[in-house]
Amino acid sequence: MKTLISSDVRLLADLIRKGGVVVFPTETVFGIGAASDNEEACLRIYQIKGRPSDNPLIAHFSSIDAIKKVCYVNEIANQLLCEFSPGPFTLVLPKIDPNIFPKQLPTLAVRIPKNPVIREWIEACGSPISAPSANLSGRPSLTRMTDVVRYFDGIVDGILIAEEPNLGIESTVLGLTTEVPVLLRPGSIESQALRRFLPNLVIPNQIKSTDYKSEDSKTNQSIVPLSPGMKYKHYAPNAKVVLLETEIFLSTFSKQGMDPKFAWIGFSFGSETLPEVLGGKRVLPVANNIDYMAKLYAFFESCDLEGYNRIYCELPIEGEGKEGLLNRLEKATDTSFE
Repeated sequence: MKTLISSDVRLLADLIRKGGVVVFPTETVFGIGAASDNEEACLRIYQIKGRPSDNPLIAHFSSIDAIKKVCYVNEIANQLLCEFSPGPFTLVLPKIDPNIFPKQLPTLAVRIPKNPVIREWIEACGSPISAPSANLSGRPSLTRMTDVVRYFDGIVDGILIAEEPNLGIESTVLGLTTEVPVLLRPGSIESQALRRFLPNLVIPNQIKSTDYKSEDSKTNQSIVPLSPGMKYKHYAPNAKVVLLETEIFLSTFSKQGMDPKFAWIGFSFGSETLPEVLGGKRVLPVANNIDYMAKLYAFFESCDLEGYNRIYCELPIEGEGKEGLLNRLEKATDTSFE
């Protein structure tokens, strides 16, 4: 298959209207999408990714008005969309258009990407774009065009060139189809911000940092599968991901930091702890949680390309970005789905 790689939104929109599958960047990660009113095209996404059939797709829209044409948007949903969209925010809403994929579900996950070029493209497509992250199912999402081309050139119909993702993790997903609102997936929009509108917000899979005491320890919090995406292992590279609190992370690094099979990402690298020979190749210092999020998936991908078999990750610090980052790291370390 010849893949059209272009920044021309008209050409890529034409592919969508013809039933094609297109990879495109958002502010979070790259997505792989098809027209939401074309069931056959949407099902191709599952085949390409190896995605479980019960894991629904997020429909991407160009505006709130476009969402209102296919979903029931009540007052609180409208307030949330006005506050957090365009941006890394997904709402699960009751669906009023039965022709939007997936037809068998009465609900739809919707979001509006921040990049105006992507919204222009969606508008030109003449349909919402149903899209999960552009990766193979269970693998880390992609945040670099070079990785997208390596995975999908010759497999999808088109790749849209636009500004690459800068947030680095997927959108926050909030469910509004039950009696109480549920945070189905944390992201860069955190529960504290949502509680200004939703004081009764439920967080079913909140993670305790105190659960990580050693390399082999596991969280003792059960994950409630209220969202299909919570049923499967996610965001995991081929290398084993080990999540450690700072003291144990540093003591492990002092013992094994020179091992050529191991890679490291964290906050605690100063000149006294980072040998010159490592030089940022196997060790990636990060400044804060936001920086960590932005670099995490690309680091995972690079580690796999370079053949590392273990990646040590320092536990996120208190402050902005911890909630979503910790969720992605915990998912990448979890072996309960294997």
